[in-house]
Amino acid sequence: MVTLTPRRMRIPGRKRFGGIFSGDTASFVFLFGFGFLFTAFFHVDGWRQSVYGSARVDFPAVLGLLTLCCAVGWRSLLRRGFVWVEPAELTWLDFAPVDRGRVVTLRLLGAWTGVVAVTGYLAALLLAVGGAGLDQWRAAVAVVVATAVVAFTSARRTSLRFDALGPLVLAVLGLVIAAAGLGPVTVEFGAAGVLVAALPLAFGGEPVTRAGRPALLAGWDGRVLRSVAVTFLDPMMLLPPAGPIGGVSLRRPTALRLAWAGTLGRSRYAGAAVLVGFAVVVAHIALPTLPGAVLVGIGAYVALMPFGAGLGELWRNPGRRRWLGSANRELVLTHGLVLAAVALAWTALLAAVTLAAGTTLGPGAWLAVPLSVLSILRTVTRTAVDYANPGFVDTPVGPMPANLTRQLFRGLDLQVIGIVVLSAAI
Repeated sequence: MVTLTPRRMRIPGRKRFGGIFSGDTASFVFLFGFGFLFTAFFHVDGWRQSVYGSARVDFPAVLGLLTLCCAVGWRSLLRRGFVWVEPAELTWLDFAPVDRGRVVTLRLLGAWTGVVAVTGYLAALLLAVGGAGLDQWRAAVAVVVATAVVAFTSARRTSLRFDALGPLVLAVLGLVIAAAGLGPVTVEFGAAGVLVAALPLAFGGEPVTRAGRPALLAGWDGRVLRSVAVTFLDPMMLLPPAGPIGGVSLRRPTALRLAWAGTLGRSRYAGAAVLVGFAVVVAHIALPTLPGAVLVGIGAYVALMPFGAGLGELWRNPGRRRWLGSANRELVLTHGLVLAAVALAWTALLAAVTLAAGTTLGPGAWLAVPLSVLSILRTVTRTAVDYANPGFVDTPVGPMPANLTRQLFRGLDLQVIGIVVLSAAI
């Protein structure tokens, strides 16, 4: 009988590097994506002409935008989607020399490496397009490295109550860099301050490698849901569920109270919405040729979509609508009213940040917010995907399922058409 030592044991069925060097589809997608992204650096002159035109490149704004990108990457790690283990593996890991903490650590390293790679690529592309000098490159590297360290130290432990404050503080720093026109040396000092802030995070909290079975299985359920949504082309399955709230009674359920309770149950996405608002303003400063309606439209759609998930859950569950006893039009109007209130608060935040940054947005940009509300309502009220008649049509890139595409982009079609009209007309 041959006995494997713990050093030689490896989780069965797990490919090294995610299978990207196995020669199958994953390898092709990796090589194609890498080549496509790398070719952008051979056309920096064309990118510079299309992004900046004849305007002078505002490198403080570019560094501020990079800081916002790092804040978004940090915020994505705080979701801790890497804390999961397959139930079958979780069973035999209790009796094997392989520690389940090692499995979670490898997933953390993989997610962190992906975030660092994306932010590093964006930094290199932004600076290359702008024709940055050595000082700007050093400042950008300092920001990316400092944020990578603080993101890893905070994501390696369990969630705390004020986790979302870290990315928001970094977003404020990015806004100050862009609005005040801080030089590369000052940006490097700011990055050093972020690095110092990572020290207390390195020694506090419970490590996620000690997550229990409920947390690991909950993470696995979320991962399966995401994979099924992608497989069946149904993004409505990714709408976030509402969390428990206190102090609200539903003994006499009404459509308006249910809409308000659903919004409060998703208040955990308020920090991400604020972060998107900062990113819109800084991107408007850094990319002057990009219409404000495009930035605000995309930002409002992303920031407000989680708060429209309550109507999406009702629309996909006829039993709940029958239990509520309200007409479909009433449900749409009440949820739209609550969503409009959230959009108004987000617009006030955007106006305050715009005023603090010393910039302005055109009328078309502000009209993009109600457009986003209507687009979100159209998105979440889509019916279940019908696979019976995909409606294939011939295109230059091959057959495309037109009917499935129409169902998939319901809501986004109104958003895109509206942004184009607002950008051209106003």
